[in-house]
Amino acid sequence: MGSIIGTMGCSSSVADRRSEKVIRAAILIQNWYRFTMARLEMRRRYSLSIFQSIEYADEQDQLQLSNFFTFMLDHYTHPDSVSHIFTSPSVSQVVDEGLCLTEFEKRIDVPDSYYGPRLSFPLTVEDANALLHAFRNEQLLHARYVLQLLCETRRVLKEMPNITHLSTSYSKEITVCGDLHGNLDDLLLIFYKNGLPSEQNRYVFNGDFVDRGKNSMEILIILFAFLLIYPNDLHLNRGNHEDYIMNLRYGFTKEVSKKYKDHGKQILCLLRDVFSWLPLATIIDSKVLILHGGISDTTDLDFLNALERNKLKSLMRPPKSVRDRQDQVKERIPTTRPSKHMANQNVAGKTQHVSSLGSSEPSGSNLPSDPTLKEWKQILDILWSDPRSQNGCTPNKCRGGGCYFGPDVTAKLFEKYNLKMLIRSHEFKPEGYEISHNGKVITIFSASNYYEEGSNRGAYIKLNPELIPRFVQYRVSKYTRRQNLRERVGTIESSALKSLREKIYAHRSELTSAFAQYDLNGTGKISVNDWAAAMESVLQLELPWRMLRPQLAQMNPDGEVDFMSCFYDLKIGQPIKEVQPALAETLCRYRKDLEIIFNVIDKDHSGLISLEEFGQTWKLFASHLGIDVYDDVFDKLVLSIDYNKDGHIDFNEFLEAFHVVHRLEKKANS
Repeated sequence: MGSIIGTMGCSSSVADRRSEKVIRAAILIQNWYRFTMARLEMRRRYSLSIFQSIEYADEQDQLQLSNFFTFMLDHYTHPDSVSHIFTSPSVSQVVDEGLCLTEFEKRIDVPDSYYGPRLSFPLTVEDANALLHAFRNEQLLHARYVLQLLCETRRVLKEMPNITHLSTSYSKEITVCGDLHGNLDDLLLIFYKNGLPSEQNRYVFNGDFVDRGKNSMEILIILFAFLLIYPNDLHLNRGNHEDYIMNLRYGFTKEVSKKYKDHGKQILCLLRDVFSWLPLATIIDSKVLILHGGISDTTDLDFLNALERNKLKSLMRPPKSVRDRQDQVKERIPTTRPSKHMANQNVAGKTQHVSSLGSSEPSGSNLPSDPTLKEWKQILDILWSDPRSQNGCTPNKCRGGGCYFGPDVTAKLFEKYNLKMLIRSHEFKPEGYEISHNGKVITIFSASNYYEEGSNRGAYIKLNPELIPRFVQYRVSKYTRRQNLRERVGTIESSALKSLREKIYAHRSELTSAFAQYDLNGTGKISVNDWAAAMESVLQLELPWRMLRPQLAQMNPDGEVDFMSCFYDLKIGQPIKEVQPALAETLCRYRKDLEIIFNVIDKDHSGLISLEEFGQTWKLFASHLGIDVYDDVFDKLVLSIDYNKDGHIDFNEFLEAFHVVHRLEKKANS
């Protein structure tokens, strides 16, 4: 009996030890999994922070570029070459509004070889379905129908108020969508999941339909078509990218010009007018305010509802009263960020506010009546502002326009107008939406894969008659389904770091100067803290530089950073011998700005401009930004790139020489 009990006790002890080992192993696996997931999440978050910081810095560059356009008007030898940037085409320049449909039918022939949709007005649901089918198959709508559609859209929009008022009923929901940014697949997926617009399925699209993505034109055509079919059930708010000057930088202008070579200019002129007629906001059941950006402590909905919204063709073009009295708006519109260390560029002290655009207008230009300072600021704030958790209303320094508004600002506006919720868009959100200000402010962002494949979900909101929001998330998946989480994060991280390294290399001279201030003994090595401080002082991206250091720079065994290792695997593609390194770096940094400027001057879209225009534009640009480049150096460069000596250059080919090349990628591709 005793031996049996002893055997049972031994077996029990062995089982306990095995069970303990299993538990320990499970805990180790669990800890490893949590650690691995935490590291992946950290990498994902800092990658998204890199993308967003570079995006906002680019928006500040756009404001600076807008300043330069007016500077050109004041100083350019041939003002007619650039005055069209700020002039608004009259109706007669496009076509007489009353004869819009018939005139385009007479003037623009649709050949028999065209197999796309053939629209007849008024549009029907069958027309909208034909457009959806065509765009799924990557067909283009013929320019005649595009122009007719835009004319009809403008006619309908002009009848709409600045602020649209909607109401829900017992059996109806309203769907609210945020930024789409040219991602047609997201719009098609929304319609697939949620149904097409109809009297029973109402939508509000909250701006930023265009730019960045490659199908902005198709998105506009679909939305405008459904607007014409269901003008009481599909509603559009204007976003900050429904702005023709923004479109110059972020891709929409180029997309239209490429897709519609013969009629692109007419389409863009008409779109400029259509964008200015888009409503500014929507209010549901007198309780839910929907607008693109946000609010400020001076937002006045009654004033916004009464102003002439079509006077604001572009918020990048402040009214003359602002340009003449820039001191009145300094607190609202911060400057683009000057670096603290300038090696080759003496920009400090010369960067300007978005409002400091000069005071003279080109003679004989057909400008619309100037908006007042209050009108401009009111619309600027609702299209550009972002919410923050801190109370108060402060300038939006990251974007360079609008403001940051806190919970107290939201509460004040809600009390004044008896509101209960603000739905806005304008900001990338990893999950497609975000709730802030104690549930009173919702950000909705509908462009999935915004920065990179797998970078984020898109979302839309369903509002029922009780005004309780329900969020629907999605992600268009073409490639990411075949990747595991580690691979998806690796793809996002790699793309983000590539963009950051390019920005670092474009500021090589300034960074080298900043590093040298900490390297008093000329060792080429500085502490991690000093390296991080130098990076932020020049780039001003508010990134976790210490965390990013292993990805960007090498460290020696003593724990110091070899600061020049930031540039080891990068170089500027510079096949032109005559270009000095400092000039090459400057051209690399401002390549995007120069491409926009040259495309504006190139009115016939030939890709060619004269040597005189090229040289004068560059010298004005350098003077405006305070860039120190000797005239003889640049003159020598200009002459060297006129390869066939005909007095003209292909500026796109020239600028392509000044982009950052990743040496390792170049070797892999060769």
